[in-house]
Formats: sequence, structure tokens, C-alpha cells
Amino acid sequence: MLRDQLGAVLLVLLASLTASTQAADTFTSVYISEFVADNRRGLTDDDGDRPGWIELHNGSSSAVNLGGWFLTDTPTNLTKWRFPSLGLLPDKFIVVFASGKDRTNDLTSLHTNFRLTSQGGYLALVNRATNVVSEFSPTYPKQVASVSFGSVRGEPAVRGSFVRPTPGKPNMSRGVGFAPEVVFSKPGGNFTDPFTIQLSSAANGSVIRYTLDGTLPTTNSLVYAEPLTITNTTHLRARVYQDGLLPGPPHSEAYLHLSSNVLGFTSTLPVLIMDTFGKSWPVTPNDFFVHSSLHEQVGGKTSLTNAPTLTTRAGFHIRGSTSSGFPQSGFAVQFVDEFNDDQAHSLLGLPADSEWVLYAPNAYDPVMIHNPFIHQLSRDMGRYSPRTRFIEVYLVRNAGPVKESHYHGVYVLEEKISIGKQRVNIDRIGANDLKPPQVTGGYMMKFDRVGPGEGGFWGSGERGLVYVDPKEQTINLPQRTPQREYLHTFMRDFTRALHGSKWKNPAAGYRAYLDVDAAIDFHVLEVLSGNVDAMVLSTYFHKPRNGKITFGPHWDFDRALGSTDERDANPRHWNTGQFFGGEWWPRLFSDPDFWQQWVDRWQELRRTHFSLSHLNGLIDRLANEVREAQPREYARWGLQPRGGSYQTEIDLMKDWLSNRIDFIDEQLTQPPRLKREQGERVSQNFRLTLAAHTNATIYYTLDGSDPRLSQGAVSSNALVFTNPVPLKTSARVVARARDANRRQTDGPRSSTPWSAPVKADYTVAP
Repeated sequence: MLRDQLGAVLLVLLASLTASTQAADTFTSVYISEFVADNRRGLTDDDGDRPGWIELHNGSSSAVNLGGWFLTDTPTNLTKWRFPSLGLLPDKFIVVFASGKDRTNDLTSLHTNFRLTSQGGYLALVNRATNVVSEFSPTYPKQVASVSFGSVRGEPAVRGSFVRPTPGKPNMSRGVGFAPEVVFSKPGGNFTDPFTIQLSSAANGSVIRYTLDGTLPTTNSLVYAEPLTITNTTHLRARVYQDGLLPGPPHSEAYLHLSSNVLGFTSTLPVLIMDTFGKSWPVTPNDFFVHSSLHEQVGGKTSLTNAPTLTTRAGFHIRGSTSSGFPQSGFAVQFVDEFNDDQAHSLLGLPADSEWVLYAPNAYDPVMIHNPFIHQLSRDMGRYSPRTRFIEVYLVRNAGPVKESHYHGVYVLEEKISIGKQRVNIDRIGANDLKPPQVTGGYMMKFDRVGPGEGGFWGSGERGLVYVDPKEQTINLPQRTPQREYLHTFMRDFTRALHGSKWKNPAAGYRAYLDVDAAIDFHVLEVLSGNVDAMVLSTYFHKPRNGKITFGPHWDFDRALGSTDERDANPRHWNTGQFFGGEWWPRLFSDPDFWQQWVDRWQELRRTHFSLSHLNGLIDRLANEVREAQPREYARWGLQPRGGSYQTEIDLMKDWLSNRIDFIDEQLTQPPRLKREQGERVSQNFRLTLAAHTNATIYYTLDGSDPRLSQGAVSSNALVFTNPVPLKTSARVVARARDANRRQTDGPRSSTPWSAPVKADYTVAP
């Protein structure tokens, strides 16, 4: 039975390949990309039926509102079935059931008022002006059950049958009915001397077509007839064509010619070459395609003559707001496959993904380690923050060999903030997630400048709120209205709860909407860094499905940690950034319990990840990674270290952090000190000894309860420590210091007199 079906598929395919392409199809707007006429074991509709279906693809670079467009199976009735108001983003798909049920109320499950015939028939897409923009005319071929018919990827004018239908996704590009993949005699890489490349195919009688300009091969491309001699940097793309079959999967290799003046280059860091093959410079925010070649250490050194550990196509553009105008630009990099769809790659031991950022250290960050330092501290605290690696970059913008002059400096490879299991691990909300619980998340937003064409998010009580995922263009689609309304309502309700009469009530106030632990962890680390852009720019947060507003991950710390921006020059005051500004944070810190929770977390971290030894050790580790490359960065961009040497920059960062933590410590009541640590087994004559700083009173309990009540009063169970306390029975000690005159000045609008708690369990021996 399967053999008969495959035979039928090939017959239909042959008929389709010999059919003429319709002039109406430009494939630069919306077109019919795939359909199934006889659906017996595939996609089901909302009734559980398996009607035929029609897939549309937006091949343009702009969103298209399909409202007022039409689908028809009758050439004399071009307005047979009308689309409701419905948006289709660039390079996205939509599926319409050809069921005859005529439904348009549910934008996630549209049904035409006609059915498709498997015997061959007319099918067309018509725009508002009643012009046919895509059609199968006079008829499409006779169809095979549960086999789709549509356009070939990369060459949509060529149509054929697909054994495995892919509704709502790109069509197949390999397998039954396709020509084989082309074989290259030599993988891509760097070279110094000319050589020849042979292309071959496993299919007799096939034709190999190729390009040298980076475009995808088509039926009009050059025919391979003999080995190609490679003498200069070359981007070779090829595809097999065979009569009676769809074009095979395309394949690309890049061969980068090395100039003699880079053959002696070595580094202790990995090196990434990005080659534009002579194309013009990219313009933000549009992607520009390059070839990326990654080289890693062999025998402790990286050389451009080392075989690449990764070669891939990529889209990239200059990124950043003010930093986009700096001499050493940062880049957003997105790895793509042969059809420019996302392709995940693992880089330098980091989890595989397609989206990455190359952060360029700039004049504000001459030590070059600000971002890796903060991201690592966040992960030390148990909060995701982008993983990083140092890397050096060569950027080739002409058609010639890789030269010494193409050296572009030291970069920090960073994971782009995005939703994913190895990044911000929340559910990604889909187009059909329109009812609870699915509609409740996940969403990602940030406080930042709006991008080109964006209006921002309003009604949250805060200004400068920007959609991240879904993007603004996506969530503003008519079919996404329930998601947009849910998110706006949730954020508005949070703001009202924060400023309402019951705002401190855990069930009715702000804690019902905000992940307080995450907010405090985020705020504590931003305050430690002295980030001048904190809470105003590049400030991300997300809302998981059925979850609360969760601050993070962190991003962008060039102007922090004692940078050359004058605003953070002095570490001994709170407001190097707007840590207590806006509408949310002043209110939050007006709650004594929120403020106390902040103090508790700070003093907990000071014993571990915020200890001076841990901070200095992390600085040394990161600085040692980049130290060998720093002179090259200076030679290329003139990033002059303060004090005349890279070591003085390191020392300045350590000194700034030491003063920063000293200042914050001095602002807070310090915790009491226990003579013996938790878990001690003590004798019956043991006396509990606590010590506190001057002017502080120690309150303690022996039953594990907190001596501080909610909102800051002293618990009735609390005892005042004056002299050593004999323990006659086992006890769980909780102690806090309280200084009634302690004030946190120059920052928060309120103060707390309490320290963090210290805790210990004592077992008294019988």
C-alpha cells in the first residue's frame, strides 16, 4: 500500500514539475504555500474532523492584514470566502480549514465555505482589490490522500507534492520525492594556497546548479560542469536538480583566504571570523547575512590556521542604543540554515541556541569584565543570567582575504535574553493560547527606550515599558487581542494593588502579583553594581504562566562598577542609579517588610557570594582570561586603561567594590554574632553568648520564631540579650540586632532599624 502511495506521489510530482508557473504568483507577498485536499490521517479541526486545509505564507517583509482578502475554488467567483480581520507577520504561516463549515468567529480556527476536491481543481488567494495574488490554474493536479501539495522552499515558483505535510510550518526540503543532497569534496575553512572543489550527486542524470554570490541556487543558476578552482574567499552554494523530482536540499560551504599577515596570529581566546563577502555594511535593525567561522584552542593557543569548530551562515546587525554609535560596535547574531530559518548551535560549551550577542567593551568599561562579572554573580545567587565567553573577532567587509586590518577586537559572547529551556525557562505563549490558563503566560517585558515602529506598553503605572516576547508587532495582531487584554489587565491590577488600601496584605496586595524574592535579588545586585541605568533602561522582567511578575534577567553593565561614567564614580552613596525611583520601587520600599527582606538578603549574601574574597576572586578569574588579549584591544581601539596599565583597572574595580559594600554595610544594622555555630552539641553548663555592634539591642528567641514581627514591632516572645544565657534544654535560637536610631540616608525614603537574623540549633547533652 505504501509503495502504491509513493508511486502515486511521484506521478503527481512529475505532473506538477512540468506545469507552468502562474504569472499571478510573485511570492513577495502572501501566497498559498501548501494545501491538502484529501486529509485522512493528518490535521484535525475543532470538531475533531479531518477536512482539507490551505496554508498561506507571508513572503514579504511587512505584516499583512488579511481582512477583506478572499479564498476561492471558483474562477468566476473570486470573493467566495472572505477573511475576517487577521494579521500575518513576515515569514509566518496561517492555516485555514477547507471544510465548507464557513466559520470566521474564532480567529484560531477559520473554515472556508467550500471544500477542496482531490480530483484536481482551481484554488486562488485574492486581495482586497479582488486581484488574484496566488493561484493554481487552470487546476492543480489530482491529489493523493494525506499528501500535501505546494511550493518548494527557496524556490516557491516550483510546486510539488510532499509526503509529510507541515501545516503552519515550512515545507519539507528533503526525503521522498526530492533529489539528493549535493556532496562537496572539501569542507569549508580557511586556506592560503589555491585548490579545487568537486561537487557530486548520488543520482545519475542529475544536474548540480551553484552560486558564488551567496544567493540560493535556482533553476536559473550556473550548471556545475567541472571542478572549481578556489583562489580567493568564496561562498559556494549548490543544489541538485533531477527530472521528476523536487530540487534537493541546498548546501553551502565558505572558504576564507588568509593573508600572510594573519598566519602568525595566536590568542588564548577563541576567535570568530565574520565575513560579509564584500556586501555593504549592515544597518540597524535589519539583519545582514554573513558567514561565521569559529576557531578554538589547539595546544593552548588559537590560530586562524586551526580547523574551525563551527562554520555557519548567520544574520547580524549592529545593536545597542547609544553604544550603536561607538567605534567598536556590538552585534546581534542569529545563526540560520540554508533557508534563513533559525538554527541552534552550541558555542564554546554553552547550551545550543540560534540567538547570541557580541558585546563590545567600550570606553565606559575599560576593564572589559563588567557584564561577565554581574551575570556570574546572578547565577551564583541562583538566578538565571546570560552565560558569557570572551572572544576575539575578525570582521571582513570586502571581497578579499582575511587581513590583519580586519581585527575587530575583544568581545563578550553573551546569550541573548530570550525564552527557552536553557534561558528564561517559562512557557512561550502561542497564537492559540487565548484562554486561561494558557493566556496567563509567559510574557517578557523590559523598561527601555522603544524601538523603531514601537509605541511601548502603557497603563502599567510605569513609563518606558516595552514588549519583548511576544513582540509588540505580534501581540497587537487582531487574533492576539485576548493576550494583550489579559496582560494589560494584570499589570493594571498590580499597580492598583500596590497603591490600594490593602497593599500590604499578602493575598490582596502587591505580593499577590509580584515575586518578591526575585525582585529583591534583582534589586540587590543592581545596587551592588551601582548601575547608572538601573530600573530605567535594559531592565527585564517576565510573567510565567499562572505566575507573578518576576524581575530579571540582568543586562548591560558598561556604566557600572566604577566605570568612566561620572555618575557611578563615588561608590559611597545609594543613588548612582535610580534604584528607588519610578512608581513601583518607592512604594515597595515604603513597606517595612519589603525593606527588611532586602536587608536580610543583602546580609545573607555578604557571608557568601558578596564576600570580598569571592568578589575579588571572580574579578581575578575573569581578568586573567582576557589579560593576554587586552593589548590588542588597546592597539585597535585605543581603550586606554586608567592608571596606565590593565592591572590598575583591575585594582580600581576591586577598590570601588570594597568601598561599595563597606558603605552599604555601614548604612545597615549589622547582625549579632554567635559564639558557637549552628549544629553544635553543647554541655548542660553551656551559656549562649551574642555580641552586637555599638548602640544596637539584641533580641532573640529560643523557639525558632522571629523576634521581629511583621511591620517591624518587637515580638512578645523576644528576649533582650544582656548577659550570657544558660541553655538547660535544646533550643532553636533566632536573634536580630535592632538600632532604633539607625537611618538609611541618601536613598530609600524609609529606614529599618533591624538587622538580618542569625540562627542556630543547639542540642544540650543529657
